[in-house]
Amino acid sequence: MSFKSGFVTIVGNPNVGKSSLFNSILDYNLSIVTNKSQTTRDNIKGIITSKYFQIILSDTPGHIESSYLLHDKMNKNIFSALEGTDIVIYVTDVKEKKINNQLIEIIDKKNIPIILVINKSDLNKNFNFQTIEGNFLNKYFISTKNKEDVNELIQFIVKSLPIHPAYYLQDELTDKNERFLVSEIVREKIFELFSQEIPYSTHVEIISFKNEKDILKIEGNIYTESESQKSILIGKKGKMIRNFSEKSRIHIEKIYNKKVYINFTIKVRKWRNDKNFIKSKF
Repeated sequence: MSFKSGFVTIVGNPNVGKSSLFNSILDYNLSIVTNKSQTTRDNIKGIITSKYFQIILSDTPGHIESSYLLHDKMNKNIFSALEGTDIVIYVTDVKEKKINNQLIEIIDKKNIPIILVINKSDLNKNFNFQTIEGNFLNKYFISTKNKEDVNELIQFIVKSLPIHPAYYLQDELTDKNERFLVSEIVREKIFELFSQEIPYSTHVEIISFKNEKDILKIEGNIYTESESQKSILIGKKGKMIRNFSEKSRIHIEKIYNKKVYINFTIKVRKWRNDKNFIKSKF
């Protein structure tokens, strides 16, 4: 059997379960998953390697109408992820009223095969997905909670990959470094604990990452856009910053299997429309 290897990119509108699908295919929680839209901001690659194939899977931000320079960059991240892609998985769900034909047309013009995935079948088993028209390589009606659904999709992806040697070593799991992955864990906890604009106005930056024998020491900055948002993030007598720092610490300790020291400073900056900030951080 010839070895197959290729790049697969997940795209779609916000909050349809792209990151859930990404994590389910990888069988590992690499990408942030929350019930809020626009959680993913950057492209993240996850790598699955077996004896017969390697899938380099990219999770991308949801495609949105831009309100900030940050949104512009998020949309650019989608299109940059398409370069060199062998297969695109376009994700919609049973709740979404309109798929993103603009995005699909752009992919079509690049002559990249598209697999259509209609997610959240567990919420509406009678959804008539065959009415969704388009030049799709195949259509799948799935729930990311159902391992059989996901495995069936993986089998078709492997079947559709080109014959090619592995691009990455067998033990490589992602293209992101540890600082990025830790910052995403912290950002996930912020999304879980705060509502309205707070999660979207925050950016987590790890400035010190010291992985010593018996302890991992992490320090960082959390940027938010106003003094009132800073006060909410800190909370009365520091309750909220202790809360999300503690949840982050527990999560990270499970990954590294050692004690973790974690400390963050909240800073105010109008960063989402700051060209230099966006350029340097994303």
